[in-house]
Amino acid sequence: MPVSSVNNEYEPRIIAYLCTWCSYTGADTAGIGRMKYPANLRALRVPCSGRVSPEIIMRTFDQGADGVLVLGCHIGECHYETGNHRTAKRMPILHALMSFAGLEEERLRLDWVSASEGERFSRIVNEFVAAVKPLGPANWRTKVSDWRMTKVRTVGIESQRVINLLSRTTQNRSPNGSDLKPVITSHEANAEKTVKIQAIAKQLLAGGEVGVVIGYEIGTQGRTRPAFIKHQDEVDRLVWNQECTHNLTTYLPAKFKSARQKNQEDEGPSERVALVVKPCDSLTINVLMAENQIVRDKVHVIGISCDGIFEGAGFESFNNGQNFPFDFQVRCQNCLITKPVVYDTLIGEVSEKRQPLRGAGNISLQEVLNLTTEERMDFWLSQFDRCIRCYACRQVCPQCNCPTCLYERDDSLWVGMGTGLLEKRAFHLGRAYHLAGRCIGCNECERVCPVGIPISLLNQVLSQEMERIFSHRSGYSVEPSPIISMLSGEEQMP
Repeated sequence: MPVSSVNNEYEPRIIAYLCTWCSYTGADTAGIGRMKYPANLRALRVPCSGRVSPEIIMRTFDQGADGVLVLGCHIGECHYETGNHRTAKRMPILHALMSFAGLEEERLRLDWVSASEGERFSRIVNEFVAAVKPLGPANWRTKVSDWRMTKVRTVGIESQRVINLLSRTTQNRSPNGSDLKPVITSHEANAEKTVKIQAIAKQLLAGGEVGVVIGYEIGTQGRTRPAFIKHQDEVDRLVWNQECTHNLTTYLPAKFKSARQKNQEDEGPSERVALVVKPCDSLTINVLMAENQIVRDKVHVIGISCDGIFEGAGFESFNNGQNFPFDFQVRCQNCLITKPVVYDTLIGEVSEKRQPLRGAGNISLQEVLNLTTEERMDFWLSQFDRCIRCYACRQVCPQCNCPTCLYERDDSLWVGMGTGLLEKRAFHLGRAYHLAGRCIGCNECERVCPVGIPISLLNQVLSQEMERIFSHRSGYSVEPSPIISMLSGEEQMP
């Protein structure tokens, strides 16, 4: 039986999503038993806790909720058998993402209540309200007028740390001051790999084993870019150097989809495709196979051993005798893979990773984690405020292959997705969540961002959570994201 507050103290607005079969009935049991709980609760009845998607929870906070409580059936008692399994798996991941973006951990809770547990329902509600109340109103729903690209809200004496991080994201990347010499693959070694790639491509095309070879070439502006070779006389265009940054697996889902539509075949294109991949990019092959996006037998993977990819146009400057400050890309600085996990043909000698690699002074994940909750909110809102909604991050990602983005389709929760601050945050956080358990850390999304938003940090924190909770590392085996599967009994869940 809800009781109203008898004083003028702040009372949080709590939205509770209750499973119709168990927790909602548990709330009725609490009422019948005259068990007291605060009147802050606004209960929404849902068919199953599995229907409470992360997008709904983010939308709830966007609409002004101070706390969200999700209550479902106990594991093993779900009316739909596995609905609460998915809730139990995705809520901790969403919790980690929103906490990283600046929402207090106490504002989102998942728990289980059966139909007969009225006392448990009352206790959980009382505990949740008591935890949220001291936090005050949630700042998640921020007025756009309060934010500008060059203005950071003061959050205390530590706010200078946020300003320092923001200044680093708006400046050009520069060396971190290390005296370590970068690992520069010699021109002769790269030329040798180039010759081998050309020979393999010519052999595959001449024998009719593949219809196209997707690799790299030097463009008209002197930069390395993707190349599509369909005839053996064109293989001389193919090259390999330490500027081959593009993740070419991005083209595979579209290639197979267009072929299925043309041939009306479920098994994919009638012709095989040859693809040049770096070790990190090869992880995408396993993810796409797990999601039935590609057919392995119809992709000839040409794996290349890699010593790291340069940030910017370093390779050509080096070969031209110019004095260029070499920096490795962020993904290369801590990469431990030198051999592709998937390949049909391997080119280059595989050696142990030469650490450390010198790189640009980019913001690290730990630096953001060390910020307070308010500071993280300031940091990310200031970053999202700079987003121009160009969708380059989505277009370059090999895993963002939905026909229509959830945040733009007509029946989505964010109809008419525009350029407002909250809408931009919803897009970036929603995209990061959809990549949980699927992102292989190629960092192409961050590389192509025209305003330099450190998008990869969102993916990194979720990758850490996936490994901590589910012992899952994307791309190292052909298995789907654990978020969409059933609990195995080994995960640490509520």
